[in-house]
Amino acid sequence: MGSFKEDQLAYAVWPWGTGEKEQMRTALKDVREAGFTSFESVATAVSLFKDDINEFKAITDEFGVYPVSFYFWQQGDYAKDTGLVEESLDFLAANNVRRMSLQAPGKPNGGATDEELKSVLKVINRIGELAKPYGIIPCVHPHANTMIMYEPEIDFIMQNTDPAYISMGPDTAHLTVGKCDAVEIFARYVDRIEFTHIKDVKRMGKSVVDESKSEGFEIFSSFLELGQGDVDLPGVFKVLANGGYKGYLTIELDQSQTSNRESAFANMDYMKCTLGL
Repeated sequence: MGSFKEDQLAYAVWPWGTGEKEQMRTALKDVREAGFTSFESVATAVSLFKDDINEFKAITDEFGVYPVSFYFWQQGDYAKDTGLVEESLDFLAANNVRRMSLQAPGKPNGGATDEELKSVLKVINRIGELAKPYGIIPCVHPHANTMIMYEPEIDFIMQNTDPAYISMGPDTAHLTVGKCDAVEIFARYVDRIEFTHIKDVKRMGKSVVDESKSEGFEIFSSFLELGQGDVDLPGVFKVLANGGYKGYLTIELDQSQTSNRESAFANMDYMKCTLGL
């Protein structure tokens, strides 16, 4: 595990909230004090700040925590899904963001049809074309209750996208919820992984969605702090290390059982201990 460095650790800050600028300030303060210097947020945050890039930069400079990715989710409308990304690219580039996570449209319990997969593929490939001139790499993010949830869907998308335009951003917990072996999927696509989400979940437990909350994507109350579930996280880290992965390990927790701040500290402790940092 010695190939990883502390500055490769990032934290997903959207759970602090995305509707108010002060929520971003609180999130960055908390994760910086936990030891993180990089973060991922979501498309909603781009919309919140895109008309005042200087204000966003002032907040990141104040706390010394900088964005490394933004997360976009498809609604199943080609024009809207590609348009949102297109109008966000200048903001991402201005903040030196070189990765984005891409989630497929929602579908309860997954199980996309061939036609649905072809539709998703069309959007993904177009986003790759739009992002290429900016030096931004779209990373396909398999996710529970979407059209890219299970292994055959993951394989279809990865086999039908050009590595020069599209990479992969797997999530350890969502792969597990999708009945995948996270270590096996990471190993299969290690050469195409450019971003990661690291979180834990019980393998046989019910994946509970908090229906009272919505960010435009589902919020899972059953995801856990690192080391509290059944995902073979050390196995995933070993695959990445052996594969020469130099990207970010982005810790994410949809819903803390204590507080977002406390979970950030606990997850940093886990990563330092497990990776020997």
